[in-house]
Amino acid sequence: MNIRESWRFAVKCMKLSYKLKTNLICMSFLAVIALVYEIFNISDGMGAYLMAVLAMYPAQLVCSLCGSCLVQSSPYKKVLMTSLPTTLTFCSGIVVYLLIIGIEGIRVCVRPQALGQSTRMILLCGVMLMLLDIYVGIAYKYFVLSIILLSVSMVGFYSLSGIIGKSVFAQYLMRIPLPAALGIGLCCLLLGGALQYGLSLLVYKKPMSRRAIFGLLRQQA
Repeated sequence: MNIRESWRFAVKCMKLSYKLKTNLICMSFLAVIALVYEIFNISDGMGAYLMAVLAMYPAQLVCSLCGSCLVQSSPYKKVLMTSLPTTLTFCSGIVVYLLIIGIEGIRVCVRPQALGQSTRMILLCGVMLMLLDIYVGIAYKYFVLSIILLSVSMVGFYSLSGIIGKSVFAQYLMRIPLPAALGIGLCCLLLGGALQYGLSLLVYKKPMSRRAIFGLLRQQA
């Protein structure tokens, strides 16, 4: 399956996903809030985090199909649980990352003194996308465990990066050259995609978590 066929297949799958209209409304609402927070810098880091969460939606729409008995017996089962979600999260993550880079770049042009803060934000976004990729890789098989791991890792990283309080590490991040920050962020995206794909391959034969697909199971009952 080439790239064009993969995208057509992904779009068809998303159209069949569980509660598509509700998810699209949530995505639109979240996108507006994320842009407002990021553009106006209302809460340090919150806009970038919401935009990173938004990048996970396409893959989650596809994964919501995997609780269906039809998908479980389909020859496309492995693709729907491994390579397709990974491709979607990686591509949507790149779009979100480039958008944040653009917003932070404009902010630096308007306020040169914000360079350190923008550098930290670019690094923060790259790491957040990587952590969310890992979450998506196992969320539909080990839902509770993935939530706990994501929460702990996010709180820990937020604390180190100075979003919650101040730290010496945060000051170090702000002194990193912007090109280096961009490179590290892109490496985090690549690593996140690789880890997501690897984890999804390890667990795709495991049964779906009932907590992750509770709504779908109730609809089928």
